Amino acid sequence: MYKLPGAGVGVAGGGVGALAATGADVGWWLAVGVILLVLGTIAVIAGYRRTKRLGQTGN
Repeated sequence: MYKLPGAGVGVAGGGVGALAATGADVGWWLAVGVILLVLGTIAVIAGYRRTKRLGQTGN
């Protein structure tokens, strides 16, 4: 019987072995990573501006 590479102990917990076992395209994961980085940057900038704006209203 054929056994998937990485199948067994580590697959259920996630990680690189699980990604390899799913046969996922690396480009798709890179695109998701870039999107998450962009969304995180936008969230940090928005939080900074909000904090700065709230700090000025008290003066």
